[in-house]
Amino acid sequence: MLPPGFLGTRADILMDLVVVSLVLILPALAVSWTWARGKSYRRHRNLMMSLGGTLAVVVTLFEVDMRMAGGIFEMTKDSAYAGTLLLNASIWGHTALSISTSILWAWLLIVSWRRFPKPPAPAEFSARHRFWGKVGMTTMALTGITGLELYILGFLL
Repeated sequence: MLPPGFLGTRADILMDLVVVSLVLILPALAVSWTWARGKSYRRHRNLMMSLGGTLAVVVTLFEVDMRMAGGIFEMTKDSAYAGTLLLNASIWGHTALSISTSILWAWLLIVSWRRFPKPPAPAEFSARHRFWGKVGMTTMALTGITGLELYILGFLL
């Protein structure tokens, strides 16, 4: 078992790191969007690639943590909401969002890397990139919100 986290809840240290990363990613997305709108395409690309790499590491650590602890239901068994529809719906909703967001982000990063010129500039793929980027930012924001909700229900209350 991993040591207790630093946020003062029942979560372990890796779970606390995941929650902090979710909170930090949301403002970083806003900055990245602002850079893209301001035509700072290289900065936008670099930040998004960095976020993608960071998320890959965080998700990998999260999965290792889950497996070591026996799964999310085992980790949240001491919650006042353990076994309730509210916590279970929070777990499954967050899981569905996080998986779909991870797939979308990975696809968009790879396709964008291949289809945009270097240095990055508007291109034929721009309209689709904008659309799927907005979808990805929205699902990432929802993933962050549902992750915080799950953390509060599962580890704080």
